[in-house]
Amino acid sequence: MELITHTIQTNELKCRSNIQATLEDDMNVPDTKPDIEKLIKTQGEIQLADVTPSDGKVNVRGNLSFSLLYSSNDDIRPIHNIRGQIPFNESVNMDNITASDEILCHFELEDCQASLINSRKVSIRAILSLDCCLNEQKNSTIGTDIVSEDAARAGMDETVIPDGLNKKFSTISYTQLVLQKNDIFRISDETSLPKGKPAIDTLLYYEMAPQNLQTRIVDDGIRIIGDILLFALYTPEIEERRLEYIETEIPFDGIVNCNGCSESMIPDIEVSIASKEATAKPDEDGENRLLDIELILKLQMKFYEDNEMQILDDAYSTSCNLQLSKENINYEKLLMKNQSSVRISDHVKINNGENILQICSSSGTIQVDEQEITDEGIQIEGAVTLDILYITDNDDRPLSMAKGIIPFNHLIEVKGISPDDSYELQSDINQINIIMIDSDEVEAKINLSLCALVFTGKKQDAITGIAEVPLDMQKFNDMPGLAGFIAGPDDTLWDIAKEYNTTLESIMELNGLTSSQIHKGDRLLLMKIVDGI
Repeated sequence: MELITHTIQTNELKCRSNIQATLEDDMNVPDTKPDIEKLIKTQGEIQLADVTPSDGKVNVRGNLSFSLLYSSNDDIRPIHNIRGQIPFNESVNMDNITASDEILCHFELEDCQASLINSRKVSIRAILSLDCCLNEQKNSTIGTDIVSEDAARAGMDETVIPDGLNKKFSTISYTQLVLQKNDIFRISDETSLPKGKPAIDTLLYYEMAPQNLQTRIVDDGIRIIGDILLFALYTPEIEERRLEYIETEIPFDGIVNCNGCSESMIPDIEVSIASKEATAKPDEDGENRLLDIELILKLQMKFYEDNEMQILDDAYSTSCNLQLSKENINYEKLLMKNQSSVRISDHVKINNGENILQICSSSGTIQVDEQEITDEGIQIEGAVTLDILYITDNDDRPLSMAKGIIPFNHLIEVKGISPDDSYELQSDINQINIIMIDSDEVEAKINLSLCALVFTGKKQDAITGIAEVPLDMQKFNDMPGLAGFIAGPDDTLWDIAKEYNTTLESIMELNGLTSSQIHKGDRLLLMKIVDGI
């Protein structure tokens, strides 16, 4: 007899490590720029250039790109900007990794601030969080059936069960990572200024962020739909109007090729901004009324499949002693994918001593402070930090910024979750709406997206090998040919048949049973099977 096996792949976390790094540098104001009187806003972005594993560590190389918006008293136009970069090369210690391993690296810019040293020099300080992990794909072999040696050699399923062989099967459900890929999605477009806006002289500052993002699997690809929220601040060519801005939404719709993915798969797609660029260019009349934009999104994609498989749970033979080798295997089952929409709102008081004339733009970051698995699901506590850029009633300082912090508390409902389960959480800001209440107060309404992919761990005693050993004839002969048996609370017909060298069908026929279910105290007549010996 031969054991038929099937191999399943399980994805296990082999190693994980995270660090916080402080990025610091001083920057001199270029000679072409006027003195800084007041810093208005600091914008920072991380671009990873390279993630290189070696024995026992990972080197992460990249740049912090920053943009400073400031006001000055030394120029006819009061608002200016400067840009710069701080390169970094950080080492993350990770035991048991090698140079050939594929490391996943997640990053988060937790803080980026600029402080004024003097009117010609600023200090930049940022905190970078790096989370590196190595997932190991492990192959587990599980016995699914027993066939004769002739059937095994011919590569066919058994049609006639070998003499004396009794088999019991069960079904397991598992979720398997079938495809993993990193890619980019490039969005290139242009937009024109509204008719009432003057042409652009200098583009001072811009923000680009995807919102209302949706991803959908199509055959051999991922369709990405959403809007780019673009805000651009500029000085116009008309000198009497010293500051202008536009805010608009640009829709996008495209497909990223991903060979092997299908609509039956369960996607886990993490989207982050890799780079963004906006430049002013002339229209057909030669006026700088067009904005050329490019936004590159980084996609980290995983695709899972739910599978069901019949496995060999137990076996024995009435013609020989069938010895089974067993191994405990671990696998995962997707418990739930929950996409939650969270709406939060609060009032933000502006205490800068300047009245608000008009809101220009707003941006925010999510900070998740607490995560806890409860009986009902995953309890999330955190806050959204808001940056609100606005026009003031001060002609010398026409632009200012206020910060606000809005806490939130949300339960992601997951039925059947337990503290031992694992999950992956993604959080994004879908939309921010700022409404003026009066000259020193605004109301912020924010739409958040929280997505949790929850896996529950499973264990299974799998049959991995069999061996045929001749029956112990002395023990077999000492076993009574006919015996009475009183069932205990945990007895099953299968276990009784295996112990007394008979079959489940024989016991049912001999005792007139129509079901294999028995109960404590049931009296059974057992007859030893001698066929095949």
